[in-house]
Amino acid sequence: MNWIKENKSLAAVFGVMIVGAIALGAWLFMSYSGYTAKREEWETTTAKIKALESQKLYPDAANAAEKEQRVTEYAEQVNLLRSALLNPAVQQAIKPLSETEFQARLKERVNAVRGSATGNMTLPEDFALGFEEYTGSLPRSADVAAELGLHLDVMEKLVTALVDSGVQSLDGFERAPLPNEKAAPAPKPEPAAPARRNSASRRGGKKALISEETAAEPVLDRYTVKVFLTADQAPFQAVLNSLSDPAKMPHFVVVRLLRVENEQTESPLKETIRSQARSGSTGGDGGVNADGTTASAAAATPSASGAARVIVPPTPLPPDAVTVMGAEMLKVYLEIDYIRFRPAAVEAAAEEQATTAAVAL
Repeated sequence: MNWIKENKSLAAVFGVMIVGAIALGAWLFMSYSGYTAKREEWETTTAKIKALESQKLYPDAANAAEKEQRVTEYAEQVNLLRSALLNPAVQQAIKPLSETEFQARLKERVNAVRGSATGNMTLPEDFALGFEEYTGSLPRSADVAAELGLHLDVMEKLVTALVDSGVQSLDGFERAPLPNEKAAPAPKPEPAAPARRNSASRRGGKKALISEETAAEPVLDRYTVKVFLTADQAPFQAVLNSLSDPAKMPHFVVVRLLRVENEQTESPLKETIRSQARSGSTGGDGGVNADGTTASAAAATPSASGAARVIVPPTPLPPDAVTVMGAEMLKVYLEIDYIRFRPAAVEAAAEEQATTAAVAL
């Protein structure tokens, strides 16, 4: 007590600090308690939602009608998106083409690409835009030739973009074959007969435009093109910009996989750097005369006879630095997906109309 009376100011400060610490501790305790309660409530609610989502629908008429309506609405939205993506400005249509016409077009496009790449970009030996086998043989049918003709346009645009971007060399070019290129695709298994709906479900609600199996089918096809190239950094960036520019690449392509590494993956040895420095240090500054003038300046001084001497340029100074890394090219591996959107799949309603008419009778 005597200390408090003697140090009233300091005692008041300590008292305020003690009260503040107690208040802060109480506030932290209440906040933590509230946080714990809210977290437990959130975990409980999340568990209930997951349990409800994982449960199967009860097989009654109301749930079946609700599920059918949701599947139909999803199909309508997918078909709406498809109609926009199938616009000729986005996806080029397949035009009829015979087998011989495709082969002639292939040879013409290959010669054009080789001509544009001469002196600009090195192409692989026997390069034919990924269609090497068709330079000496024909596609198996006219339908396959028509599809290959469209893919030929895409391959030509890709290689032209590489040439225009300033790529040094195209080291490899592979395209994925079409599903029906070698042989006819296996027929799809016939879907099971749809369950017969009751009259109340047919009279009320919205008629399904598409079945659940059809709605689960993929909406697009991917055709992968693998590209191996050697380029500097600026041409490589120009390639990526060209692939995303509709004016240069009218087809829908997506870079799915990209790998870049330096042409020189290991740093040079010290002895290699020293030899480069020694090879660049030959020569001098042109020499210095006894009067302090350089040899080039003396050469430029008129002679006693009055005739001007020929000016001799000084010898370049030796380099004071050697490039260790950074001047090498880039080795690039690209996997590019050419995207083809499938047409809208609408289920025919003739069978359902016949069933409805039979029930009405």
